[in-house]
Amino acid sequence: MAQKLPREILYGQLITDSTEVDNVLITNKTAKLAVYSRRGGTFQIHAREEDTLVFSSLNFPPHSLILNEADLKLNVLKIKIESRPNELEEVVIDPNALSGNLKKDDKNIKISQIKPKIDNLVAIATLYEDDSQSSPVNKLMPGYLDTSYMMDFQAIGVNLFRYLRIGDSKRIKNKDISRFSVVVQNRFSDDFFRNNFKMDKKQTQDFLIFCENDPQVKALTASGNDFELIDFLMLKKQEYVKFKKE
Repeated sequence: MAQKLPREILYGQLITDSTEVDNVLITNKTAKLAVYSRRGGTFQIHAREEDTLVFSSLNFPPHSLILNEADLKLNVLKIKIESRPNELEEVVIDPNALSGNLKKDDKNIKISQIKPKIDNLVAIATLYEDDSQSSPVNKLMPGYLDTSYMMDFQAIGVNLFRYLRIGDSKRIKNKDISRFSVVVQNRFSDDFFRNNFKMDKKQTQDFLIFCENDPQVKALTASGNDFELIDFLMLKKQEYVKFKKE
């Protein structure tokens, strides 16, 4: 029964005695969703009973939690995690490595140049979280719009040009990347609709075209808020099922 219930937003906070708990990766292993904790260890993620949350960071050993009914009824689920010390590898200093003669040591030192292979498009599109110099922002307050996860249409256009240029035999049937159905399929995988909506690829396309008639889709497409988009899709699923029965 728990697996049939829709997922709701779970508000949580990580607590520790010794170090900061921001930028901890919280993964809903069951739903295949992931978010990072904010300042003060606060986070929010879609979840339901029996989902498994996994917390991971360089400063903490991996920690997992299976949610129960009581966890979901709390206004804020507080989770205490234990930190671990950063252990450095042993460093051995050779007293004979340098003689003190700069000219002699310069000839004996070998310098290797490494040229890493970096995809410029990937580097440009990399998402960086707030750092310690950024002004603190309370992202849990009502009315806050998180634009960091919005679609990068310029990057999509560049990748589409590359895709067509190499002469791939496959062709994108719908070239209007601003359409709601296309935007949603770019954000969520086929497995997402198969696991949460019990729809195959053809049914998913038909369902998203059905959703395009709703006047809310324009705002949802521009907002980039996946949580609001998922809630909208859940509600439209009920209308879609009734429409198909009629």
